[in-house]
Amino acid sequence: MNLGIDEFYFVQLAKGMKPIKTLLTILFISLLSSPSWSATNDEAKPTNNIFKSKKSKDLSSWECMRGSFDKFVEVYGVYVVGSPGAPMNKVMHTAGVLAQYLDNDENGLPDDPRVASYLSNNNYIVPVWSVSDRENFWENARGSYCEDNIGMAASMYYDEDQWAIGGIQKTGQWDTNLEEVWHVVSAGWYEVYPKYFGNKESMLHEAMDKARGGKFVEVPSKYPKSAWYTYNDKGCSYECQAHEYFYWILMANINALNLSYTDKCSPNDEWNICNRFDLKKMDILAYELLNNYDFIFPTKIPNGEYKPNIINVY
Repeated sequence: MNLGIDEFYFVQLAKGMKPIKTLLTILFISLLSSPSWSATNDEAKPTNNIFKSKKSKDLSSWECMRGSFDKFVEVYGVYVVGSPGAPMNKVMHTAGVLAQYLDNDENGLPDDPRVASYLSNNNYIVPVWSVSDRENFWENARGSYCEDNIGMAASMYYDEDQWAIGGIQKTGQWDTNLEEVWHVVSAGWYEVYPKYFGNKESMLHEAMDKARGGKFVEVPSKYPKSAWYTYNDKGCSYECQAHEYFYWILMANINALNLSYTDKCSPNDEWNICNRFDLKKMDILAYELLNNYDFIFPTKIPNGEYKPNIINVY
């Protein structure tokens, strides 16, 4: 039997409960049942309703999006979008990797709601397309709503990138989604936690400077022998270098670079810390940043096979 507040009040009085206690009980029940009630501390996690598609913006209805994409997959308010030529299995795989980055324990809630909310509120998308699709999209976006209202940090190319449908552990080959989708997710980390990961004098930068053997605003002609992060793309700015570093340290921390899975961490001129054990030993600042500040980072390697039924396809 469902009772209204008035009925509940008189029933409790009839049962002998004192009026003041009855009113306090009603107030508590009202707060719990109110859709707007939530904890206010930074670590509180919102209810799943915040991330359901009915509460999110429907990017599939935007004319400037429909002109370039015909596949729309929503994950906690963030969209993976596919061009007409993008195979649906690749679009869904990217969506699964995105979901596992946002909800690595797969309990149906984002591990860090603030990061997920930032990405959703700023209309971040992960396109799965070709180079020509990308060029056509931005050409058509000029002057449209999409030009200034879409967040895009990286994308996947269905005809060029490496794909490991089912995961790197299963296929034995690298999956570019692990990098590019993380670049999108990390955009939220930079903005939500600027002291730790932001683009201006953050702890991430401090760790990177140590890993590079010094602070180099521009890529040096030669890194010091003490450096273990030596990305040498001169077109990559200091902030860009930090973004790449963030990706590498996370991959090492979740053992995604383990040589028993793929050859991604074979000796190269950029990064050679292949697992969590070596990260802890060689890059102490990075290891502490990822593990000792109560952040909830992924601990399992995404394979695209996300279990909870929260992925919405349009």
